[in-house]
Amino acid sequence: MRYLGLLAGYLFFTLVAVNAMASEGEPMDTIIKVEGKVMPVDVIKVTTSYVRFTIPDNDELFTINRKEIHKIIYKNGRVEEYNDMVVMMIDEYSWEAVWLTEDPEDVVSLYKRGEIKSQSSPSSRSPKAAKKNATIRLQKKAAAMKGMVVLVKKRQATGGYGEFPGYYIEGVVYGTEPLEEEGEDIM
Repeated sequence: MRYLGLLAGYLFFTLVAVNAMASEGEPMDTIIKVEGKVMPVDVIKVTTSYVRFTIPDNDELFTINRKEIHKIIYKNGRVEEYNDMVVMMIDEYSWEAVWLTEDPEDVVSLYKRGEIKSQSSPSSRSPKAAKKNATIRLQKKAAAMKGMVVLVKKRQATGGYGEFPGYYIEGVVYGTEPLEEEGEDIM
């Protein structure tokens, strides 16, 4: 009789261990957050405002806002996309990739592309808007010259009390490659 009890206990323990090992290899749902974090989970409920899920080896129920989720990849292969990723790839010569500096050390290993000037539009409503407008115009001019960095030489805010504010910037554009010589034949 005692032998039968030991055998039953051993069999029960073996079944629990096999079940635990099988659950480790089971496919899981995957939540990919907007900042890129990948979370293997078991999705319980999806609503219009939140997602409820559990984490493997943890029975606690977690809730996350749907606006924090880029997409959910379910274990059956279905994919639901909710929001765009936060990180966006920017083209190398896009104006958004151009940055301004006042430190000459930042451009030591770069190639000079030319000098540029920029002024805010005359209808800027605030000094902050005028500065932003002049900066964006400068970045766009630098991108058109295939520059990546602008070494700012002069900044000047204009406009007094009762006048429209303005902003003026001038600088030198630098790129990562030397300028191509005109008249060169490419074969």
